[in-house]
Amino acid sequence: MKYRLTVLILLVFTLASSAHAAYTRPAAFVIPPQFQEARDFHEGLAAVKSNDRWGYIDYLGRIAVPFIHRVPEAGDFAEGFAFVGDHYIDTEGQPAFVRIDPDTDERIERFFTNGLPFSQGMAAVQIAGQWGYIDMMGNYLIPPSFERAGRFSDGLAPARKNGLWGYIDMRGRWVIEPKFTRAGEFNEGLAAVYIRGRWGYINKEGKYAIRPQYVEAGDFAYGVAPVRTRTTYRGWGYIGHWNNKAIPKRYNNAGNFGDGLAPVAADTRWGYVNVRGEWEISGQYEDARTFSEGLAAVKVENRWGYIRQ
Repeated sequence: MKYRLTVLILLVFTLASSAHAAYTRPAAFVIPPQFQEARDFHEGLAAVKSNDRWGYIDYLGRIAVPFIHRVPEAGDFAEGFAFVGDHYIDTEGQPAFVRIDPDTDERIERFFTNGLPFSQGMAAVQIAGQWGYIDMMGNYLIPPSFERAGRFSDGLAPARKNGLWGYIDMRGRWVIEPKFTRAGEFNEGLAAVYIRGRWGYINKEGKYAIRPQYVEAGDFAYGVAPVRTRTTYRGWGYIGHWNNKAIPKRYNNAGNFGDGLAPVAADTRWGYVNVRGEWEISGQYEDARTFSEGLAAVKVENRWGYIRQ
């Protein structure tokens, strides 16, 4: 009897494993691994790094903006512009916000210490140690007056004053007073905030929708958000808007959902799961980023390339 029970358990395990293997699929590279770094696709272009220089490629891996930017980081394109080094460029790689002085015919460019992608017609930029917001002509809509600032979403943006984060509207007025140690952008009506050593989520009125209780937390997408409840083995899972357990804690790391899939690492290798927590692409990568515009950057043998769903 004991022997039969053992055989039955092994049979069930084998069938389950086979079903799991049949369900997941290897993803073919559409752009082979060849880059030192790679970012998500936005507006048909992705920032990639090769030979210590950043450039941009299209969906076919063709060079859209040459590898000429020797900078620590290249930003994502949004609303036609990307921040690289100390200025914004357009999709042809040309400096943005350039004007000619009518009196001297001198070429005048706009330079910033730092800058974020555009959102809702505005971009957060840093100059002289302070952050403000410019419009799509490079003019200030909100003068630099914040210690830090984030992107606008749902009409609000996180900003820091006197060491604490709150949220401002598109005129630079505080809608949610600064009281958080850290703060994320709004997605699906909720934003992750960090206070007293834990992450929770607030609504646009600044009230807690999910009380602070997580060690780490990501953004909501497709009705779920990645959260970590402990620092030990497999502490990551996904919750719904009402703090319900959408996907149980079983990952060592987990990212935001994009295009219906999320990058997760059950052990040391990354793969992708759907919103039901089922593996769509098995764990096989050294690192992986969120799907965007149908493609995702993944790392194999210390080089980045792109796969398609």
